[in-house]
Amino acid sequence: MGSEDKVETEVSPADEETGKKMEPIPEEGQDVDPILNQLIAVVGESRASDMELERIVYSGDPASLPQFHYRWKRKSLVDYVVRVTSVEEVQSVLRIANASKVPVIPRGGASSCLGSSSPTRGGISLDIKLMNHILEINEDQEYVTVEPGVTFDALEKQLVKKGLTFGIYPTSAKSAVIGGWIGCGGRAGIGTPFYGILEDHILELKVVKPDGEMMTLTGEEAGIICGSYGILGVITEVTLKVHKQPENYETYSYGFKRLEHLCLAVREITKMAYKPIFLKIADKELQKYSNPLEKGNFVLTVTYSSDAILQNFDPTSKFELEAATTGHGGEFLGEEFSDKEWELRHDSEFNPKEHCETLMFQELWVPLESVYDLLKKYEDYRVSHKVPALWYGMLGTQEFMRIELFAMINPDHYLKFIASKGVLHKMVKKSISHGGAPYTIGLQNSIYMKRAYPIKYEEIKRAKEEWDPLNIMNPDRITSCLTSYGRIDILFQLATKFRWLSKFIGA
Repeated sequence: MGSEDKVETEVSPADEETGKKMEPIPEEGQDVDPILNQLIAVVGESRASDMELERIVYSGDPASLPQFHYRWKRKSLVDYVVRVTSVEEVQSVLRIANASKVPVIPRGGASSCLGSSSPTRGGISLDIKLMNHILEINEDQEYVTVEPGVTFDALEKQLVKKGLTFGIYPTSAKSAVIGGWIGCGGRAGIGTPFYGILEDHILELKVVKPDGEMMTLTGEEAGIICGSYGILGVITEVTLKVHKQPENYETYSYGFKRLEHLCLAVREITKMAYKPIFLKIADKELQKYSNPLEKGNFVLTVTYSSDAILQNFDPTSKFELEAATTGHGGEFLGEEFSDKEWELRHDSEFNPKEHCETLMFQELWVPLESVYDLLKKYEDYRVSHKVPALWYGMLGTQEFMRIELFAMINPDHYLKFIASKGVLHKMVKKSISHGGAPYTIGLQNSIYMKRAYPIKYEEIKRAKEEWDPLNIMNPDRITSCLTSYGRIDILFQLATKFRWLSKFIGA
C-alpha cells in the first residue's frame, strides 16, 4: 500500500536529452566548491547548501547550551546541508563523502538533545526528513513499511484509520522520526512497558553503508543499528510490527508526600499481572510547568489500554492498584487531573524550557530497585549544591526506568553551569555503580559508553571498523570521543567542590 501523498520537492532543471540534473554555473569571480557542486548535481540547488544560517540551524539540537560548551568540539558547524528524498540520493551523497573523506552527520528530528546529530569535524548534515513516505500498511499480517523520516505522530494517524497502532513511541513523537529513534535505541517510550521495546518490533531494516552499499538486516542482525547513533550508516527503510488499536485508555494519577512511598508504589505496580501503557513519576517542581500538583510533593501517573483492561483489569485488579498507591500514602488526584496527564504526555518533560535560559539535563537508565536511591541523592544535591533541580521518570520496561534530571540554568553564570554539569556527572557515575547507565548516548555521553555498555561498545566498535574504516559517519561518539572520561571526571569534581565552597567564601 502506498502513502497518502508524496512530498513534492523542488529540484534543479533537467537536461532534456540526458535527464540529468544540471550543475550550477558559477558567476564570474565566484569560488567553485567541488564538493558542493557534486552534492548539487545529486539533489539540486534547492536541497544542497553551504549558507551560514542553514549550517548553524543544522548543527545543533533543542538543547540550548552556552557557547563555551562547544569548545570541546573541533569544528562545531557543518560545512554543507543536504536534504535527501531517495535511497539513490543517499547512496550518491555517501559515495561523494567517502571519496573526499568528508564526515556525514545523519539528521532526523534532532530531538534527542544530547548532540546525536551535532558535528564535531564539520562535514555534511544529511537530512532524511523528506524521506517520509509510508510505503505499505499490511492489515492482515500486521506490519508497516516506512521510510526513516516518518514521524511517529504521522504514522499513528494513518494506522488508526486501519484499526491499528504501532503502540510505542517517544514522548517527542510529534517531531521525532522513526529512523532517529532506531539510531537512539528506542528502549523507553510510551507503550514499551506493554508492547516491548523498539528493537523487538523491527522485522527488516535497510541501511546504506558509508561506501554506498545497501545492506538489508533482519532479526538480531538489525540490533547492531539500534543505539548506534548514525556512526555505521544511514537507515533508508524499515518494516515494523504493529498491533490492533485499543478502544480506549484509562489513566490514574496519585500524589505522594514521600519519595520512598512513591517508589514503593511503582515497584508494586510493575509486578501486577496487567501492564501499563504509560507510567510516569515527577516532582512538584516539574509539575509547575504543565499540570501543577496541589496534593503532595510527587506524582505517579499510570495509564492502561483497553487491551490490558479487558484481559486482566477486573474489579479485583483495580483494588490491587488502589492498594499499591493509596496503601503507600498516595492520594488519587481525580479524573480531570489524570486525563490531563495523559493529554500532556508529549509535552510535560520540556515545558520548563520555556521558563529558563538553558534547560540542562541528563538521562539515566535505572533498575527499578535503584530508582529511590538515585532520586534521593539528586534531592540531596538540590539542597547541598543549590542546584535548580527538577526531575521526571518514565517506565521503559518492567525492570528499568528512564529518569531525566533537569537543571534550569542561566548560561551567563559559568560556575553554576559547570557545577550543575558536575552534579549530573556524579549522578551518571552513581547510576552505573547501581547497574544502570546513561539512557541516551549521543555526543555528550560517549565518555560513558565503554563503562556503561561494555558489550554493546565492543559490538559497535567491530562493526565501525568493518563498515566505516575511513571514520566518516558521525565521528567522535559511541566508540570514540574528543575528550577522556578521566579529564571530565577531574574537571567536574573540581567544579562541584568549588561551587560548594563558594557558599562560604562568597564566590
